[in-house]
Amino acid sequence: MSVQASDYMMVLPVRHFRVGENLVAVESAFAEHLRMMRSRLGGAARQLLVVSPGMSTTAYEAGKRGYTVIDEEADQIAFTTLFSDDQAQSTGKKLRLLAPAMKTLRHLTKQSFCVHSGLSWDVWLPFEFASIVFGLLARRRTVFVVDIDYRNSAWMSYRNGDWSKKSYLVCKYVYDVTRSIQVAVASKFCSLVLLKGKKMAADFGGGRPNVKSFLDASHSEKNIIPQGTLEVKLAAVRDERSPLRLVYFGRLTAYKGIDRCIKAVAAARKTGANVTLDIIGGGEQMDALRALARELDAGSWATFHGPMPFDQNFFGKLYSFHLLLAAPLREDTPRSALDAMAAGIPYVAFDTYYYRELMESGAGRVVPWLDVEAMGGEIARLHRNRPEVAQMIENAVAFARLNTQEIWLERRQAWTMASALQN
Repeated sequence: MSVQASDYMMVLPVRHFRVGENLVAVESAFAEHLRMMRSRLGGAARQLLVVSPGMSTTAYEAGKRGYTVIDEEADQIAFTTLFSDDQAQSTGKKLRLLAPAMKTLRHLTKQSFCVHSGLSWDVWLPFEFASIVFGLLARRRTVFVVDIDYRNSAWMSYRNGDWSKKSYLVCKYVYDVTRSIQVAVASKFCSLVLLKGKKMAADFGGGRPNVKSFLDASHSEKNIIPQGTLEVKLAAVRDERSPLRLVYFGRLTAYKGIDRCIKAVAAARKTGANVTLDIIGGGEQMDALRALARELDAGSWATFHGPMPFDQNFFGKLYSFHLLLAAPLREDTPRSALDAMAAGIPYVAFDTYYYRELMESGAGRVVPWLDVEAMGGEIARLHRNRPEVAQMIENAVAFARLNTQEIWLERRQAWTMASALQN
């Protein structure tokens, strides 16, 4: 199939909010990714078409500090609202939306040379995988992306007490099976399949050249800590009279385990470790986390900053921190780990497959999953071994340079174009 100047269509669950006739607000890091992707597509696409649900006004107002506005005409990135969150608040409403959503997707597929989507997590409104099916039937290029290996998450949610045994069994033997069928079909028939995790790619790909493991980086070369700033930072880390500055940034939601991070820092401080914790982000857990900090008398060492836009000012703020903490209660593959490395911040995390794989960078340490005392002990150990932290920082920056968003977009575009020549 020859490349024609029609649309590159992305069908995604990421919400958007229309603020004007040609103005659409999306999460800041996502906006940066879309603009870079549009630039990389160049003349191969008439426009980058994003088809996704629209967020509610309440959700927009609550999080707009972290959003960026895209100008559809200037950026050549168009948005189509498949449905709004307000319209899909029950199973019955989702089922009523199914037929019109399928009609829209079928129509938009005809004007696109490539359909880019991924797993449908919602069995009642599976618009993402449906778009892939329409793309296959129309003999379009198809790019299927899964950004997390979900196969262990049900057990983890049961093990950590969030789910009942019934919920665990239903997810494992019904929902996860339907997800695995989607991945298996995509791996066999799609032009390109990108799976976030080497084991997942090996298990589903079976050596097929169209199935690849990938990293979903959002940092750019311009975001990487400057050499002069890095030298100052390394000197501060090596100075044992200075505190070791820890940070969490991202959504403040329960499954991220930020409460465990706070407790781990408290445990490290009880051993005499001079460490502080800064928390950057917003979410429904903010009040509960502030209450926990008060309960632990953490006023002198825990600081909350609220959400920040994903821009160079944000990275500038990150440059002064020394270690990232991550304590996910189920599988999680946040881009924040790579963003942190770009800022010269290695990590200490609960042992999940994502953080375990990233240890190849030399910029991470993992502790047994859910073990807060072990995390506190590792923080205290690193506090006593400053040269080790300094080396981890240098490793983090080196890894970030090799895995920028630009590098991965170029790689993905090359894979996509190569797949077109084989179709």
